[in-house]
Amino acid sequence: MVNNNKETLKRFLGGIPLTAELYWLVRQRDNPIHSRFSLKALHEALPSMVEEVKKIRPQSQVQKKKVFIFAALHYWIEQAAITGLGLAADNHDVTLGFYPYFDWFTDSTKFDIRRQNIYAQKVLEQASSVMDVVSFITYRAPYTPLPKALQDAVNQVTVFDTQYTLQIEDVDPNWPTYQFRLKRNQEAAQSLLAYLRATKPDVVIVPNGTVQEFGIVYRVARFLKIPVTTYEFSDQREAFWIAQNAEIMRQDTSEMWSAQADSKLSNEQLSRIKSLFESRQQAKVNENFTRQWQSLPSQGAETVREQLKLDNRPVVLLATNVLGDSLTLGRQVFSKTMADWVSRTILYFIGRPDIQLVIRIHPGEILTREYSMVDVVRQTLPELPEYIHVIQPEEKVNTYDLV
Repeated sequence: MVNNNKETLKRFLGGIPLTAELYWLVRQRDNPIHSRFSLKALHEALPSMVEEVKKIRPQSQVQKKKVFIFAALHYWIEQAAITGLGLAADNHDVTLGFYPYFDWFTDSTKFDIRRQNIYAQKVLEQASSVMDVVSFITYRAPYTPLPKALQDAVNQVTVFDTQYTLQIEDVDPNWPTYQFRLKRNQEAAQSLLAYLRATKPDVVIVPNGTVQEFGIVYRVARFLKIPVTTYEFSDQREAFWIAQNAEIMRQDTSEMWSAQADSKLSNEQLSRIKSLFESRQQAKVNENFTRQWQSLPSQGAETVREQLKLDNRPVVLLATNVLGDSLTLGRQVFSKTMADWVSRTILYFIGRPDIQLVIRIHPGEILTREYSMVDVVRQTLPELPEYIHVIQPEEKVNTYDLV
């Protein structure tokens, strides 16, 4: 009851100008706010990092560019700020733009968002001598009309956001999650369109580039024909993926393959590939990779045949992916959804008792919140015939043994 009253009060105060700002002056000052939105590590490290930038900057011979870096969510703000300092050390004219959100799915009160905004600005102003900072809670352009191409992009990103958040594929625009993400994405598109038109940076840098405000910034930059770099962290320590004028989550390596088309694979490269394959097969980590992609080492084909009671009929393996992963969004090629693909495959094999179908549900589904490919299988065929097998995410079966 107390929490409900507190939230009601904050929603009321959020509609009154300067209430969050006065609260900050009276209660917060230089103290961190009690919220999941924390920039504590950045706050402590910024002064010394800024001094290092000032020392390095005069020595830089790099051609100066006007760089706009964007971040939403506190952990991305910390990362983007450090990236911005690195570019500022090379004497670039850097601006860090941000939204002070602690997550992408909670409709926080205006009061809380404004408090988080003041806090973030206070932290980031420590870097004001080497880079500019703009908050898009402060810089708003709600009356900026969106061209149809950008409105379509906002709608598409909102679908992705709903799929990403709820970990589902079919989306109803009337759902609260869709409506909430549409509101945030629409506001971001209007503000960023007005800002980038006015400031005309030489390059835009944004994480991910597919979902949430990150996807909006990428699409606005592309619409304005501003060169844009997207990046995302991978499953390797001290490494990340990067793309130019493309969404990094699309993992388009065609230009890399084209550039290396005539190169021969060296013995060292082949050895690394073999080591990587072996580590995946044996449930080990390799080099600087951080994840084990199998729950147990390879047990051998005969072991898994016995475990699943497979006979000598041909075996077809259907390996699903994880719903809502931003690497998989918008990837439909030959079916409407992954669920549709799985369901139609099962329906086909119902009439093929001469073949054994093994459906391997992605082990990553252990971490999912809602819908599972297991549900798709059950809805399609509540009782499976003996020649159709489903391996649950948590089952101790090595996928390489199935292969």
